[in-house]
Amino acid sequence: MQVTPHVHQLPVTTPTLFPATTTNVYLVVHAGKAVLIDAGFQHEQTHLLVVEYLESIGSPQVEAILMTHYHHDHSPGATFFAKHFDCPVYAHPLEVQLVEQEIAPVKVTGTLSEGDIVHVGNLALHVLHAPGHTHGCLNFWLPEDSVLFTADNVVGVGTTWIGPPDGDLRVYLDTLRRLKTFRAQWIAPGHGEMIADVEAKIDFFISRRLEREEQVYALLQDRPRTEAELVEAVYRGSVHPSVMWVAERTIQGIVIKLIEDRRVRDEQGTYRAV
Repeated sequence: MQVTPHVHQLPVTTPTLFPATTTNVYLVVHAGKAVLIDAGFQHEQTHLLVVEYLESIGSPQVEAILMTHYHHDHSPGATFFAKHFDCPVYAHPLEVQLVEQEIAPVKVTGTLSEGDIVHVGNLALHVLHAPGHTHGCLNFWLPEDSVLFTADNVVGVGTTWIGPPDGDLRVYLDTLRRLKTFRAQWIAPGHGEMIADVEAKIDFFISRRLEREEQVYALLQDRPRTEAELVEAVYRGSVHPSVMWVAERTIQGIVIKLIEDRRVRDEQGTYRAV
């Protein structure tokens, strides 16, 4: 559906992580031209939804697919859309190979980096390198509609996970603080509905990460613990078994930051507060 004068949000079913059940594909449209931001999963229902929706708004020419990151709930649909619309696929240089693994045999045609501008009709879509969730995550800023496309850095349902091998908690927090400086009226998240309380939402995501970090540190002040013991203490009874691996990587990411900050040291797999 149309969510701002030039932005359309299409939630599509994907194999994403609970509590989300859909991933957002976005259309930015102006003067008979359009770009897709993300492409969802390689699923016929997704393809039909997007194609039929484009027909319903006058069939603007899709000129490009812009991948925010390579994760399989965001990228494989580009395999179909690149061929159907005969358009290029763009990704950050750090994620070209990863995206191509998800969209094979389609190739990434070009790269986008911080400071680039994608023109859609007479609109200027500004490219932001916004790492933290992944090393090459891209976000986009559309000043005409005051919309930030945040991918999984800020989501509208649940929270996001930050941990190795792709995630970096310190970098993620820096990205969130930077996103606040745009003073956007809207966040177009990777999952969930459009977000109007932009500053409060970003502040929540920052505080949630810092609170979890302090929780882990307090547990280690109490006594040394292994990663498995930290996961058990933090997430026992609150995380579905299907996403326990996310909890494990989240703890890994927190511990890495605590070690870098010299608040914790690693004693052969047991972590001790300094």
